[in-house]
Amino acid sequence: MSQEAAEQRILDGSVWEDFCDRLKAAGQRICRSESPGDSQNRALGYRYLTRLLRAGLEASVDYADPQYPDLFRLADETKGILNDNPDNFYQNCVIDGRFDYRITGNRGTVSWFSLGSKASAEPGEMRSTGELDSTRMSFDDDGRFEIQVSSREQPGNWLPTSEDSRMIVVRQSFGIREQEEAARLSVECLNPERSHNTLRAADLEGQLQAALGFVEGIVDLNVAWMERYRTHLNALPEDDQAACQAAGGDPNIHYYQSYWQLEPDEALLVHLTDIPECATWNLQLSSYWMESLDFRFFPVCVNKFTAQYEPDGSVYIVISAENPGPRYPNWLDTCGYDQGGMLGRYVNSIDPPREMPCELVKIADLQAGQ
Repeated sequence: MSQEAAEQRILDGSVWEDFCDRLKAAGQRICRSESPGDSQNRALGYRYLTRLLRAGLEASVDYADPQYPDLFRLADETKGILNDNPDNFYQNCVIDGRFDYRITGNRGTVSWFSLGSKASAEPGEMRSTGELDSTRMSFDDDGRFEIQVSSREQPGNWLPTSEDSRMIVVRQSFGIREQEEAARLSVECLNPERSHNTLRAADLEGQLQAALGFVEGIVDLNVAWMERYRTHLNALPEDDQAACQAAGGDPNIHYYQSYWQLEPDEALLVHLTDIPECATWNLQLSSYWMESLDFRFFPVCVNKFTAQYEPDGSVYIVISAENPGPRYPNWLDTCGYDQGGMLGRYVNSIDPPREMPCELVKIADLQAGQ
């Protein structure tokens, strides 16, 4: 489309009308036959669309200029995507592999964080083009650091990119969140070609449509994954690691994903008996739409540092609607939902197991065994 034609679509309102029509049609994805048809899960789905739209607009409009980059949060306390980790502080940055960047900051007190450059910002296509984590970085005595981001190897802290790199994903993993301070980061493009980042009218339609493409792609991937996880309902086998990484996962993390579904009197008893040596591990609950449950207020995640261990070093975790009592202190609250996603992780692990063993039990039986 010529610039003149693109500007005419702005002037006659076509850009906005087409955006609204496509957004309206996106609602049909929530009503797919594979997804739950009850009012609660459907309401969660429509709310999910509003949250994904916020994330998509930030990525494709507000923070979209790779020559004037800034860090933003696709997933945060009220926006969850593909089983986002409650123990993580996520940040994202739109980049272009043709340019060079510098990231500076102070590491705070978080024991482990990682940065990955990705070949795309599209769900399911975020192939890694470079990885760097805090175990391979140098810091000064005050915790300050500088990272060079480029396709050419650099001395010191270097995050590799390639010509098709389009996004940086930052993961900061808390042990005990309320006792730790996240690293503070800032980013700049070292060789921009534009003297400013003023919006060009001809660019807006592409940005708005990219935001909707993000919404549609995440919902479709969500439903496809949950259909696959339904084949091992209430179990936690290791996931397809290549598929996880293609969706933006970290190669340092070994993933276990599944689908839980419980009656009000049922519980899922997870017994971790072979925890490998690792930087951290965790297990979390999400809704059917793979948004982590509200970790601000409820116990929906447990990790290496918050868990209470058995004398033999193993860990029992109970997933249920009702607190099973003091014998099982590692309780994950289903928060009134009857089904959803769950995800376990081992980070920087040595020889991770093939599964996180689960057993479907009655809550009354757990309470009777106190």
